[in-house]
Amino acid sequence: MKRTVVLRGLTVVALIALLVALPLLGGCRKDADATAGKRAAEDTGEADAEDPGSGTGDGEAADNAEDTAAAPDGSGSGSTTPSTVTVKLYWVEAGENALAVERTLPYTEAVATAAINALLTGPTPQEQTTWPAISTNIPAGTRLLGLTVANGIAKIDLSKEFESGGGTFSVTSRLAQVVYTLAQFPTVDAVEFYIEGEPVEMFSGEGLILDGPQTLDDYDDLVPIDA
Repeated sequence: MKRTVVLRGLTVVALIALLVALPLLGGCRKDADATAGKRAAEDTGEADAEDPGSGTGDGEAADNAEDTAAAPDGSGSGSTTPSTVTVKLYWVEAGENALAVERTLPYTEAVATAAINALLTGPTPQEQTTWPAISTNIPAGTRLLGLTVANGIAKIDLSKEFESGGGTFSVTSRLAQVVYTLAQFPTVDAVEFYIEGEPVEMFSGEGLILDGPQTLDDYDDLVPIDA
């Protein structure tokens, strides 16, 4: 009988101890969960800091902002380089005037050089069928040896073929063709001629004197532009 009472007493004590221990275990588990959550948050923060693109939201927004900022200066996908450029080439019309004809050329930053090379090549067959007929007084075989623009002066160096042949209108109009073609560009106010690297003071067998860089005013009376 005494043993039964003792066992019952031990059982009651064990139950009380268990009831006291359960809240403590729950608190430990909550603390462990909180600690694990804190560690997970810290780990996520480190990943985002090291690699913004690896996260969601902020990392993607940063990437998109960079793309948007890059587009205006041509480095982004929103900008494209033009494929062509339009210039005016000046030809001789009916042996009396100069006439500007627009020509579309492949895009280049050296647009003045491209325009002069097209001028030296001559009018296309289609351009020659216009009315009134146009032609060029620049001798065949003339080559561009150099072209620079500085302080409003275009210095152009042409091969010796440029001054071959004769006739006052012929030599005057070929100079006008070059001056008019280069003067269309806002950086050019006057043109200084060179032949095979030598500055031109007296041009061709006609003895045409070039007293310094040539401007539009030097030719608008001799070879007027037919506007």
